[in-house]
Amino acid sequence: MKFSFNSKSDINQSLNIVIPNAEVEKDVAERLKKAQKDSKLKGFRKGKAPLDVVTNIYGPEIRQEVVYDLVTKSFYKQAEEKGLKIVSRPNLIPEKMDVGQDVKFKATFEIYPEISIGNLNRLTYTKSTCSINEEDLDKTVSNLQKRMSKWEDSDEHSCEGDQIKINFIGKIENEEFEGGSATDFQVEIGSKSMIEGFEEGLKELKKGDKKTLDLLFPDDYGKTELASKPVSFEVEVTSVSKPVLPELNEDFFKSTGVEAKNIEDYKKEVKIKLEEDLQNILKGKARQSIYDSLVEANEFEAPKTMIDSEILNMKSDAARRMGIDPKDLKEELFPNETFTEEAEKRVKIGILLNQVIEQNGLKPDPDKVKEIIEERAKNYKEPQQVINYFYADEQQLKNIESISLEEQVVELVEASAKAKEEELSYEECISGNNLA
Repeated sequence: MKFSFNSKSDINQSLNIVIPNAEVEKDVAERLKKAQKDSKLKGFRKGKAPLDVVTNIYGPEIRQEVVYDLVTKSFYKQAEEKGLKIVSRPNLIPEKMDVGQDVKFKATFEIYPEISIGNLNRLTYTKSTCSINEEDLDKTVSNLQKRMSKWEDSDEHSCEGDQIKINFIGKIENEEFEGGSATDFQVEIGSKSMIEGFEEGLKELKKGDKKTLDLLFPDDYGKTELASKPVSFEVEVTSVSKPVLPELNEDFFKSTGVEAKNIEDYKKEVKIKLEEDLQNILKGKARQSIYDSLVEANEFEAPKTMIDSEILNMKSDAARRMGIDPKDLKEELFPNETFTEEAEKRVKIGILLNQVIEQNGLKPDPDKVKEIIEERAKNYKEPQQVINYFYADEQQLKNIESISLEEQVVELVEASAKAKEEELSYEECISGNNLA
């Protein structure tokens, strides 16, 4: 058996496997005897069929099973002896399987890349800082009011923040296209849920108004057959609704989950919550910057098998968020190319984190594990029951331990690497985060 390594950094490897014919025939003979004892062939009592009859019927199938079992066993034995970290099952390619001769196979497979992370103090990451001012607080309260608004039909012209119902027909080169038309379709102007120019074109309209919107599908539009194409939407307004903001009183405060007597107390409580969320956002940004720094400082090829697996996970998550059963995924809706870059990055981060953990001999910190569990449990009515559940469920506990190890890596890098501070406004900080 001979490994054909190009270099230790090459994740794509192959090996030639030769199984002596004598070894194959020995195992085949043993399995045929067992098959003879268990045989129930017509015209013979159980286990009494002649060996040559059993061989004629079961011989080819048994021989194939023996060959693949021996080849697989031989592959993993050698891989273990060589200390190889195999990513997935090898592709076993038969090159010679003639009866009476040695069996020859070629195995192609991927291994985990061999990388060594140098001194962490050579890394640089961005540490963001941010504070919440009165304007940020007022805007947050205003947004909460808007979320709790009631909508009333209006005869006034539509403007930013209004909800408008429309019937529309989309045409490309004067031809209607699939999915380009709708009736009583509701749009909130300013929500940026439609293609660029669509919502802007719905301003200054009243019930019964008609308008044609000449727009352009974006280059990265989900349906690739429509991307970058000019499109015309014939729009008719069926209703315009304007928000009626609730009063800032105790009932409103309570409806947002805050007990307060007046607006001053309410804003104090809201600020406490925002600052908690802000700290989590800042920690997340620092963590991501550390991950990016690790990836940039360590060039290596990520195993395709792992990337493909991560792409599948990401596509399944995207489908669930859209209310689609992952089993009903269609390639045209979620093409692999959309996820490839991010999937490769995630795989590399995972490999690098494991390498830092291994090189530094990190183990899950019981105190940190406890802290994470208690933090998750505090939002439940019976936190102690949740805590007990995490400690009683082995898989859940392992997941928390993995999270704690990640945090230990981040803390280790933060203590060693150079931090480049950047101050962000609150708006910049929460951009892309689903917070109030």
